Amino acid sequence: MTKAGLEIVPKENDRKGIDFLVKSPNDKVSEVFLQPMDLIAQQSAKVPKEQLGEPREDLWVALIGFIPEKEPLIFLIPSKTLANPDDFVFFEYDVSPHTYLSNWEIKVFTNGMKILGEYIFHNQIDNFK
Repeated sequence: MTKAGLEIVPKENDRKGIDFLVKSPNDKVSEVFLQPMDLIAQQSAKVPKEQLGEPREDLWVALIGFIPEKEPLIFLIPSKTLANPDDFVFFEYDVSPHTYLSNWEIKVFTNGMKILGEYIFHNQIDNFK
């Protein structure tokens, strides 16, 4: 992100789920939630609703996919995408009355890569400017 001219700023408050802020040269600020994923051992990542909070325009999920001895895959997913799941790659699970179990799920599989590929780092970085 810094190579793209963006500034990484530590979060300013104790808001759960936000790992850091991204500030553009024109002072646009976005919040980023990091979601690591072992792409060999896991087929999906679950983003707890309680941690992420309400989806909005300036909130992003950075899905970091790890494969041993390879560069990590970085997907930048607008939180609004999670709020409108396609039930193919993105899913929403509401568990009442146990809201702490509610989550959004991102599935990573061969047939879903065409959709998920839209969110690969280099395709989304301009949205932070």
